Amino acid sequence: MMDSYSGSLFYFGGKILLGTRGLETDFHAHFAVSILISVSEPFCIQTGEDEKTYYQAAFLAPNFHHMLLAEKSDMIVLQFDPYSKYYASLLTRFGRKGIKEIPFHEIQGFTKDCQDLLEAKLDCIRARLLFESILGALGTPKPPAKLLDPRIAGLVEKMKISLSEDLSVPILASELGFSESRFMHLFKEEIGIPFRQYLLWMKLHEAAKILQGGGNLTDASHAAGFSDQSHLSRTFKRMFGVPPSKFLGANHKVKLFFCN
Repeated sequence: MMDSYSGSLFYFGGKILLGTRGLETDFHAHFAVSILISVSEPFCIQTGEDEKTYYQAAFLAPNFHHMLLAEKSDMIVLQFDPYSKYYASLLTRFGRKGIKEIPFHEIQGFTKDCQDLLEAKLDCIRARLLFESILGALGTPKPPAKLLDPRIAGLVEKMKISLSEDLSVPILASELGFSESRFMHLFKEEIGIPFRQYLLWMKLHEAAKILQGGGNLTDASHAAGFSDQSHLSRTFKRMFGVPPSKFLGANHKVKLFFCN
């Protein structure tokens, strides 16, 4: 593993915080809500063949088709589930469609922490605080701390060591004595995201540990419960917008954290 990094990515089970120098994508549309910030050169959002607009900070609604051109920008990216309480508190201001500019002065106070994110100097606690502080500056309340239902807490511990086994909703619901609908509702209520999305997070976490430790895609996909390496690569790209080689290849410079 490299001793120096030019960025870091934190995944909080449904929330993403990324800091990286230079970022470009093909045309795509994320399911997640996105907040894009540059602490250096403005970045470009392209929405059509000749439709380009430059921003210092912007809010992208879910399923917004675009291309990001930020080769010379120090980018900070926040992404979260459109069904989360974060988006609910921002709907009045930003709406459900398209892209809205964010006045840079609203998040300028976090520049130092953003630089630490870019230099991979943050841990999970500081990264989560930065994520919530930026959203707080835009109008979202800080979520209260809570203890997990012991049934769900026990299930999460089981999942950590059983990723290659059948972890389907019918089986797990039956083991806990729930109907499938009650299980799905309680899991999302306690964890904050749907069960299947959380399971994908745990699988990606396991695969990332194997890849960062020198394993190959085949070993990582099988150990983490993916059907094959193509399935792993597709899932990673869908959740992060780039293939796993961007963060886990031999020459990667972005430090990856999966935080509880």
